[in-house]
Amino acid sequence: MAFLPLQNVTSNYAALIQSAGEIDPALFLPEDADSSIFNGYKAQRELVLAQYASTKSTVQEVAFGGGNTVPIAMLKPLSRGTILINSTDPFSAPLFDYKTFAHPTDLELAVQALKKTRQWMASDPMQEVGAVEVFPGVDVQGDDAIAASIRTFASSTWAHPVGTAAMMPRDLGGVVDPQLRVYGVKGLRIVDASIMPIIPATHTSSTVYAVAEKAADLIKAAQYQHWWDRAR
Repeated sequence: MAFLPLQNVTSNYAALIQSAGEIDPALFLPEDADSSIFNGYKAQRELVLAQYASTKSTVQEVAFGGGNTVPIAMLKPLSRGTILINSTDPFSAPLFDYKTFAHPTDLELAVQALKKTRQWMASDPMQEVGAVEVFPGVDVQGDDAIAASIRTFASSTWAHPVGTAAMMPRDLGGVVDPQLRVYGVKGLRIVDASIMPIIPATHTSSTVYAVAEKAADLIKAAQYQHWWDRAR
């Protein structure tokens, strides 16, 4: 139904941005992570904080489609998860840790998003159709109580995970270049949501369609160049 910038979610956005920028990024990344990962996260954080300050970049999706629930999706988290190999068996599932709300700003933003959604639910048009809050419930009031409730029911992902093979400079922890080629590997490209360093402020499925179309053009151009070089 709506994609909201931070300034539409809370009037306290300036203080939230300032506090988020003062938190040590090393607290939310694995201690043994390569220095490039730390540098890449710092670069991402600066971009995300700039998006927080913008009125043209979304941090929250109100995904109401007329049904009996009003999902709230947080699109610009500062927490970063991990995916690790669990076995030498290539068919074994990896270890996922989304580290949901590891960064305190994410939970603070989620609290404000829920409160903003409540304002909309209390509006005259929604009350005319009998909108009633069942969960977490109108008795859950105050930021601390809302935060505790969110921790009990929030899902770590709503089909929007990205970034495990990010298109970034290699010295910032990137995995693929602007041609979608994997650094250090010949003849391999990655074409899926993993190449997006930051969650886009939209649905990732349509974004992946666009990535695939671009990848097709890149691959065709590379094949043509290869044929042309051999023909000469």
